[in-house]
This record gives sequence, C-alpha cells and structure tokens, in this order.
Amino acid sequence: MNIKSILNGVGLLLMLLSGVMLIPAAVSLYFSQPALEGYMGAAHAFGATLLVCVATGLALFKAFPSDVSKLRDREGFAMVAFSWFFISLAGAFPYYLTGSTPLFVDAFFESMSGFTTTGSSILRNIEAVPKGLLFWRNLSQWLGGMGIIMLSLAILPALGLGSSHLFKAEIPGGATVERMQPRLAETAKILWRVYLVLTLAEILLLRLGGVGYFDSICHAFSTVATGGFSPYQQSVAGFNSGYVESVVVLFMFLGGMNFALLYQGVHGNFGAVFKNTELRIYVYMIAAGVLVAAWGLSRHTGDPMGTSFRNAAFTVVSISTTTGFATDDFDLWPNYLRLMLLGFMVVGGCSGSTSGSLKVIRLVILIKVILREIRKLIHPRAVIHIKIGERTVEPDQVMSVTGLIALFMGFFAFGAGLLSCLDMDLTSAITASIAALFNIGPGMGTVGATGNYADVPELGKWWLSFCMLIGRLEIYGVVLLLFPMAWKK
Repeated sequence: MNIKSILNGVGLLLMLLSGVMLIPAAVSLYFSQPALEGYMGAAHAFGATLLVCVATGLALFKAFPSDVSKLRDREGFAMVAFSWFFISLAGAFPYYLTGSTPLFVDAFFESMSGFTTTGSSILRNIEAVPKGLLFWRNLSQWLGGMGIIMLSLAILPALGLGSSHLFKAEIPGGATVERMQPRLAETAKILWRVYLVLTLAEILLLRLGGVGYFDSICHAFSTVATGGFSPYQQSVAGFNSGYVESVVVLFMFLGGMNFALLYQGVHGNFGAVFKNTELRIYVYMIAAGVLVAAWGLSRHTGDPMGTSFRNAAFTVVSISTTTGFATDDFDLWPNYLRLMLLGFMVVGGCSGSTSGSLKVIRLVILIKVILREIRKLIHPRAVIHIKIGERTVEPDQVMSVTGLIALFMGFFAFGAGLLSCLDMDLTSAITASIAALFNIGPGMGTVGATGNYADVPELGKWWLSFCMLIGRLEIYGVVLLLFPMAWKK
C-alpha cells in the first residue's frame, strides 16, 4: 500500500473542503445570529475549522509528495475511504463548536449523514440552529451527492487526481458512466454540469412558487442529491403547498435517474434513454407503488383519492430515491404499505444516480440469477447467460453483484442485532439499520418519518455513522481495508 499517495490525496481534499467552507461562513456573517453562551458563533466556528483544514491539508500535501496518477485499485479505495472519513470529521466541528450538538458523537453523526446524503438527524429543534449551519447541512449533502472526489476530478485534473481507481471507488455504478468520455476528468465535468443545471432549475422553480432564496437553495441542494435535510422540523410538509411538493417530487425522481442517461436525453439521444432496462423498471416500480399506496391510503383513512394520491406520490418517490423528505407520517400507514416502503428502501434508484441502496439494476440481475438457477434445474446442461437488454452480463459482474448484496444483508442483520442489544425496539432497530446502511434517513418506530436519531444510544450512533460511510461507498472499498493483505506491498 502506497501510504504517501493516500495521505497526499487526503491533504489535497481537505484543502478543497476548506475552500468550500468559505460559503457557509459567508452565510453565517450575512445572518449574523448571536452565539450560544460558552460557544463560538457560526462564522467563527467555520473560520476555525477552515484554518485547521488548510493547515492539516497543506502539511499532508507537502510532507508526502506523491504521483497519485499511478494509484492502484487498493490505494484508490483507501484514499476515497479515508478522505470521506476525514472530511466528515472536519465537517462535524462547526456543529460542535457552535453548541448545536454538545456531544461530539452527535456532531459526527450529523456530518456523516450529510456527506453520505443519508438525511438522518439528531437535531430536535432544527429552526433554532443558526442559518449558516443549516446551509452547511444542505451544502454537505449536495457535495456528497455527486461526491467530493468527483468534484476534484472535475476541477483539479492538473494535480493528478484524474484516476480511474478513484472514480471506481466513489461513484455508485461508475462502470455505467465511465464510457461517456475517454478522459475521466471530462466525464466528471459532464456529470457535475448536469448536477448543477438540475440544482439551478429547481431553485428557479421553487422561487416561482414563492419560496424564499434561502429555503429554495437548501431544498434544491438536498433534493437533487437525494439527501433529505430540510431547514424545517416539518420538512417539506411545512410549506403546505401542492406546487412545492410537485417540484420536489420531479427533482427527486430525476436525482434517482442515471445522470449519464439524463445527459444523453438532453442531447437528443432518446433511443438510449427509452431502451434502458433499468430506467424502465425504475419508472414502473414507482408508478405501481404510487397507485397501490394511493388506493391503500384512501381505504385506510377515508380521504379523497386526490389527497391520498398526493401523499402517496410524494412518499413513494421520496423513499424510492432514498431522499427521505416527508409530508406524511408513513409510520401510521397500514402494515402492508409500510412493508412495501421497506422494499423500496432496500432497492433505491438507478446506478449512476445520487440515490443510495442496492440500485434497480442489481435487483434485476439478482432476479435473473434466480430464474436462471430455476431453469437449470429443469435443463441441467443448458448454458444460460444473464442479459440486461441486449448486453450479456459477465460472470465476474454477476458474482460481484451477488456478493455485494450478501454483504449488505450481512451488515444489516448485524446492525439490527447490535441496536436491539442497545434496548431499541425491533422495528426501530431493523429500520434504523436499513436507513443508515442504504443511506435513506427516515426509518420506522422511534426513528420514524422525521428521521430523528437523537434518542439512539451513543454506541448505536457510532455504528450507524460507520454504516452510512460503508453504504455510500458500497462496502467493498471499506471492507477491503480491514484485511492485512490489502496493506502489504
């Protein structure tokens, strides 16, 4: 393992983060809210954190000069994992220094939840938090949605970070978008351009609906990143606006799509978009889920179908894309609808999107593997290939998918067991484990639709923070570092 290259890259990314922190520092100065007694004001907290990030990052970058363009896969995975950890660690200090989270574990949990776009929170009174810090919560989700490594690939290619190993380690479904351009720096620029255009479009549409600049920007950051943080305790329900909910539903849906397909669609290549198997199944699943939920809610509550459809559409899209915004308490829904939402939590959106969870394409491959095994029981000598559309999935890819799903299920089961041992009720333990590992945010029970984890025991918060990280980086890259052979030359 080339430790110098890893520390060099981490130092560079810490310096990049310090530059980003100038934005919430400026927002804090603009709103100029008084500090809590015994704690720093938000602007000072960001300033202090920024200086530490610059000093630490510059020291690592200068002390460990290295040619990171020669990274191997394992160094790439290590650099991404350590970078995400230290960036989340640095992002925790403004929460802690302002007194918004008196316990550091809470600050780290909030920061990790932001960068991994999970959307779980320990804040009990969000409106009481300084606006600069609320802006930072949503900005961290926006950075994490596309990935801070991807940002470095887009704006710092001259510094040698244009490595396919970093690309593969960070972006979900990276192989899907890697062929867009021969140079990864160009691919990163394209993806960030799409991401930025979607964000600006949502800000504009929310402003047209009468939403203020601050709220429009914050909600657009979290919507396109499919993160789910809101500056309000009631989340999007606080607006009580069908127009606002419709805009958010549209951009949650787009955030759950493959960004490479979005790019092709904008450039008129509709054939590739409409023929994409994963996208079609993604649309069918959401449409079916909304119809079933609307019918079930109408029967359960007696509300008009229009009201039930509005609540069903928002909730199903929010959960399916792993965004986690809420307009209705789905923990009060009938059990069969709650089970359906649990299934959507596990599946998630498309590969190459900002959503978490397993991704639709992996579910499709798993189902095809099961069907192949059934057919082979009938025709033992048959050679049956797994195909997605017209493309044959290589055996190595099939094994990778089935192995990843097994790892997800294993970590989920262990996490649910651990949380149960910490005296959480079974529903809360199971759904909290799923929500953290699959980067969803809200669960059920005590961690219900608002996604508040303040009452989770301290050990549980540390474990869930770890689950958020491995879920965002899709387990393999982090688990690899736990094996001694990964560190040998």
